[in-house]
Amino acid sequence: MLEVKNSAKLNPEVEIESKQESDAEGKRYSGEEDRRKAHIRAGLHSLTGKGRRKSIRRDGDTLNGLVVDHHEPKLFFITVAILLLCIADAFFTLTILNMGGEEVNPVMKALLDTDVLLFFVIKFFLTAVFLVVTIVYKHFKILNLVSGYHLIVGIFSVYITLIFYELYLIYLAI
Repeated sequence: MLEVKNSAKLNPEVEIESKQESDAEGKRYSGEEDRRKAHIRAGLHSLTGKGRRKSIRRDGDTLNGLVVDHHEPKLFFITVAILLLCIADAFFTLTILNMGGEEVNPVMKALLDTDVLLFFVIKFFLTAVFLVVTIVYKHFKILNLVSGYHLIVGIFSVYITLIFYELYLIYLAI
């Protein structure tokens, strides 16, 4: 006696119907339409390290960007370096201020006048949130000019330049 394990092989309509789902309004849609949209859930899932998307798979995905789950180790090291440079920048800023310098950023100046710890926390928090959002959307073009990945590399370069400038100012003050 023969037993049929998958009736979809015999009747293709069964497979098509099983792929379709209904939403709350009873409207039918296929899973393919929903998968291609970028969701915040996919972005948050990428931060846990449990995702599966490593790169762009279709040519059409490069037009609008794509949220991926896996990121290159190089990106991780650049991100950690930016966070460490952010801390070094805050420390060197306080050192320069103690040597008679001035803070030229009015927002940071207001935070420094309020509380030094608040200055550190806000500076680090803003940098960290910016990095997380930019990493999640690293394949998206910003103003159709630069991808999030290249923006992160650019921020790293700016921080390196800023640190060398602050060290130069401290050297001149000694």
